[in-house]
Amino acid sequence: MTRLNEILYALSDTTRLRILNILAHREQNVSSLVHLIQESQPKVSRHLAYLKNVGLIEARNHAQKRIYSIKEDVFEKYPFLKALIQDLAKVDIFANDLRLLSSLS
Repeated sequence: MTRLNEILYALSDTTRLRILNILAHREQNVSSLVHLIQESQPKVSRHLAYLKNVGLIEARNHAQKRIYSIKEDVFEKYPFLKALIQDLAKVDIFANDLRLLSSLS
């Protein structure tokens, strides 16, 4: 499978899209993502690992937590992702995630 095929497959899952949408707006740790999307920690961790393996996100250690974010160059490499993220905000479930995210600030 080519990298582009892997990325398109990654985008075929709603949970992974929700995670990407959130991370495109602000980096998060696993427990914050669990709270935001109301999924189990193992499920969120599994999807984060998949997104990391295909090169869409990265993780760094901060204190005792792993902080996840969109890779810096991902929108340059795959410009269609930026348009996708912008369009996701028009869909209720993704818009709700962003409202909840902004309320946590």
